[in-house]
Amino acid sequence: MLCKGETRRTLALEDYFIDYRVTARQDSEFIEKIIVPKGHSLFRAYKVSKRLDDDISAVCAAFNLKLDNGVISDARVAFGGMAATPKRAKHCESVLIGATWNAATVETACAALAEDFTPLSDFRASKEYRLLSAQNLLRKYFIELQTPHIETRVTAYV
Repeated sequence: MLCKGETRRTLALEDYFIDYRVTARQDSEFIEKIIVPKGHSLFRAYKVSKRLDDDISAVCAAFNLKLDNGVISDARVAFGGMAATPKRAKHCESVLIGATWNAATVETACAALAEDFTPLSDFRASKEYRLLSAQNLLRKYFIELQTPHIETRVTAYV
């Protein structure tokens, strides 16, 4: 929710980022709160960065799935560092929705990430490294959900 004086407005996160370092926030407007819908319990977020204390990641990812009897009924997959703005991976999501949650589905979804993004190369990471990291973060998410007692909390360094 965005606030400016007494005026408040709600904006979907995917509509907030317009371009590199450009948002839909108006002059003097600030983010008052972020509303996260309830219902999805399989949320994870990851960051790949050169340093733990550096706020700029080479790649960051957020995954949120809803499973019904082993079938993915809803999927939200988003990445930062893969485009000019944080962006949902719509091709990846479409591969996941309606599919059985297994290793084969994950590999097909990993391949779909190449359709969602054409990452750039810069001093943080090459485009090849970014795409491979994004795919590996999806694989990591799958492994963590298969073994819920194991949760990796190690930040990967480039």
